[in-house]
Amino acid sequence: MSKIDFLKTFIKDKDVASVTPTSKHCVKKVCSNIDFSKDFTLVEYGPGDGVFPKYILEKMSPNSRLILIEANEDFVEHLKETINDPRVEIHNALAGNVESVLNSEDVGKIDYVLSGIPFSFLKKDRKREVLQATKNILKDGGMFLAYQTSGHLKKPVMDVFGNYDTDFVPLNIPPYFIYKVYNNGSNGVDVI
Repeated sequence: MSKIDFLKTFIKDKDVASVTPTSKHCVKKVCSNIDFSKDFTLVEYGPGDGVFPKYILEKMSPNSRLILIEANEDFVEHLKETINDPRVEIHNALAGNVESVLNSEDVGKIDYVLSGIPFSFLKKDRKREVLQATKNILKDGGMFLAYQTSGHLKKPVMDVFGNYDTDFVPLNIPPYFIYKVYNNGSNGVDVI
């Protein structure tokens, strides 16, 4: 997708988080948390024009799977035109509806969930719905990786998962906080 087409999509869709695709530096930093030496199933919310999927597909094993959940129809069309790999599924859906999109045998068995969707744009109830759905689909010990423009996700993540670690990537427009969250089986904590 050209930079002009990406910008047009950004202008048309208020839920697109950034005016530019994620930088290679940020992609590498986020993906450094993925163990590419093992087979895995990874769900990505909001893959946009496919910056993360292209990187992940180059590194993941032949038996790994990549499930892309994208709400924007222009991006879905672009992904379907540019990614031709039997390890990939592309769904036009909202992240909060991920459980209904996955095969029932995958729920509770996902190794990684990666997300660049702008959680700061979501209302409190919707944010919690997406995070709870994410917890539901992850296996015990599975990891939620989110890259966001601020630290706004700390409290909601603590409420649902009860843990997080963050890193900061200044070499991106905009700069990103990277959240690394484990599904440790707890019900989270009440943070007031």
